[in-house]
Amino acid sequence: MSKEYSLSMSGSSARMQESLLAAREYLELGDWQATRAKLVDENLFQLNAVSSRKRVVAEIVKRLRTLTYGEVEFFVSSYGDDRCAMLWVAICRTYQFVRDLSEEVIAERFGRTIPDFTQESYDVFFDEQAEIHPELERMTEGGRKKMRNTILRMLVECRLVDEDRKITPLYPTSAFRGALDSGHQEDLRIFPGGAQ
Repeated sequence: MSKEYSLSMSGSSARMQESLLAAREYLELGDWQATRAKLVDENLFQLNAVSSRKRVVAEIVKRLRTLTYGEVEFFVSSYGDDRCAMLWVAICRTYQFVRDLSEEVIAERFGRTIPDFTQESYDVFFDEQAEIHPELERMTEGGRKKMRNTILRMLVECRLVDEDRKITPLYPTSAFRGALDSGHQEDLRIFPGGAQ
């Protein structure tokens, strides 16, 4: 049986600026628990509601924790496509559904010179996965739509898809490939063009 997908994407978007802030705090403190506490207690994300503060901080820390210390350092020190690519790696390591979508639909379509990521292609993928992942089948129509919109927003923010749903491959530098942990080279498959 397939491992159950984690579907609680409470961050609502990629949140690049908040992710950078959290990563910098982590590099300074060297501990994720201390980082999480500081982000919440000092309201570094400047969110009014305490519940929102805790939820968003928890989401971002959950993603960034999937990166090694060296990958976090690279994320903070890089810019442009390299920075977007490392954040996308963190998101895909956190959410297997997003990883499978990125690899099996977006990278695959790009590899076959199909230039766009249509809603139909998303829905077909979702329905196929729902046959082997009952947690998808149990989602309400509203929950399904919210997840689809969240994933599309993250794809746009991380520069894998543009506002018109055209696939826009990232072009990370060789430094990005070198910064990826040696045990995670398969992460290159989540990018259109294999991050070449």
